[in-house]
Amino acid sequence: MKGNSTKVREVRRKLRRLRERDKRLNVRRKLAKLIVMEAKERRLAIVLEDLPKRAPEHMVRDVEDKQLRLRIYRSAFSSMKNAIIEKAREYGVPVILVNPAHTSSTCPIHGGRIAYPPNGSGAPRV
Repeated sequence: MKGNSTKVREVRRKLRRLRERDKRLNVRRKLAKLIVMEAKERRLAIVLEDLPKRAPEHMVRDVEDKQLRLRIYRSAFSSMKNAIIEKAREYGVPVILVNPAHTSSTCPIHGGRIAYPPNGSGAPRV
């Protein structure tokens, strides 16, 4: 059985893709550990949105820019959430999954409804 040389263009391209996948996985794990260690030091729980499996598809529905749409779609929401949950179990940090519905329309401090400007401008919420 004869193998391909790493000097062949197709082989280099495939190897580059493999390394990129490993790099993304490595960044996800490191970020998850950083979040969990910070929560453990401060004795806090981690609160995450319980996003549906097809969350990126719903997020990119109204995005016009092709590059931004691709980046949002490729971002690994569920695998990042799973990495945080896995590390939190490992270190004994509690994780709370919250339903994301109506979270941007309710004040997290007072519990009242957030009022947006009527003209839709970028003014702060009230």
